[in-house]
Amino acid sequence: MSSVLETAAMIRIFLIWIILAAAIQAQAQTVQDGDSIIRGDGVRVRLYGIDAPEKDQPYGKEARRVLKQYMPMVAKMKEYDEDRYGRLIVELFTEDNKSINAAMICSGAAWWYEYYAPDRPQFKQCQEDARENKRGLWAEEDPVAPWDWRRRK
Repeated sequence: MSSVLETAAMIRIFLIWIILAAAIQAQAQTVQDGDSIIRGDGVRVRLYGIDAPEKDQPYGKEARRVLKQYMPMVAKMKEYDEDRYGRLIVELFTEDNKSINAAMICSGAAWWYEYYAPDRPQFKQCQEDARENKRGLWAEEDPVAPWDWRRRK
């Protein structure tokens, strides 16, 4: 009898997980730029460990487009904290637990924000690979990191 109850409990947990995953995906509606979204519930979200070019920066519009392409794949959202602007810091994952944040770096659509995510060797490896293969923003002759771009304004 207990195995029947355990199976029923597992099915309930699985169904709840599917509903929550669908809700998270449905909420991620507005991509502001390559590292920020606004969920359907109005919560402003910043992607953990990455910094994409600003909208007015070279490759800024492309970075936003790349994130928009990844959004339909979002199945899970791991929340970390809030930043000083009140944005929720998150890492987005696909159904098979692949980090969309890492994919943004691997595709050359964002920098690894080492200051805020120093313990992410995957992010470092993605950035080195993207730079080596001149993907995305690394195809630019002299790409400027977003944190330097903002300081120059």
